[in-house]
Amino acid sequence: MTMANTASDSKLFSRYELGSAYDELFSTADQPRPHYQALHRHLLNLPVDELNRRQKAADLSFLQQGITFTVYNNDEGTERIFPYDLLPRIITNSEWRTIEQGLKQRLTALNKFLHDIYHEGKILSDGIVPRDMIYSSKHFRREMRGVNLPRKVYVAVAGTDLVRVDDGRFVVLEDNLRVPSGVSYMLANRQVMKQVFPGQFRNYGVRPIMNYGQELLKTLRSLAPPGVDEPNIALLTPGVFNSAYFEHTFLARQMGVQLVEGRDLLVHNNMVYTRTTAGLERVDVIYRRLDDDFLDPLTFRPDSILGVPGLFNA
Repeated sequence: MTMANTASDSKLFSRYELGSAYDELFSTADQPRPHYQALHRHLLNLPVDELNRRQKAADLSFLQQGITFTVYNNDEGTERIFPYDLLPRIITNSEWRTIEQGLKQRLTALNKFLHDIYHEGKILSDGIVPRDMIYSSKHFRREMRGVNLPRKVYVAVAGTDLVRVDDGRFVVLEDNLRVPSGVSYMLANRQVMKQVFPGQFRNYGVRPIMNYGQELLKTLRSLAPPGVDEPNIALLTPGVFNSAYFEHTFLARQMGVQLVEGRDLLVHNNMVYTRTTAGLERVDVIYRRLDDDFLDPLTFRPDSILGVPGLFNA
């Protein structure tokens, strides 16, 4: 339900009808689910005009902070405010524990799958996955065969899309493993939610998420080459015209790392360096927000001007 559907009603839920899909807020037509009851009571005491005012205030906050993304149509980019739903989705602790355990298991399996595909290929020789399915995929990188990665981590950051099905279970819609994006908008949404419903936010005891930047930094540090205790980390961005550039700058600030473009880096003797005013500085870990095809013109697309020549072998 969106605010547009309720703006003309004198009471927020006066015309609300349950659909065939799972309803997050209501278990029956007039009975909110237990974990939504406090929020439901609060919403009933708010005039619709006040809710509309808060929605507009939230949209204005996103705009003033530059929290936008680019929609491309006919090769032209249009800046849009990231969609924001004023009414929060509440996930209980027990539901989150199930999601967390399931995602950990899934990402462990995906990393093992990728390591096997590019090494022994047991999953193929055992006939569990057809060879044609792998070798015909446009994302299969033959260049990665036999390449050993730190801690065998192929997927350090994943964006797994979840949906709730009719019986209330969460299932995976898809896994975004190459260059997942969107986490900065989630963090920004949380900040705005604190402003829109400050009392409710405190009363529900919501788990904190603002330490994401430090958790990401910890993950990247763990992938440093052996013997490097204080790795120099850089976030590689395609540049200011990329649709997720706001997120790139946001995360670089959160982690306190360099934000670099391909032209800022060079490879010498299979080592990566960034150009600084004081000279060349070695880079130990790169958090790349650049698609595979554009990473290295010597290995992938030769017409790429976004990547770094020699990066793949560094």
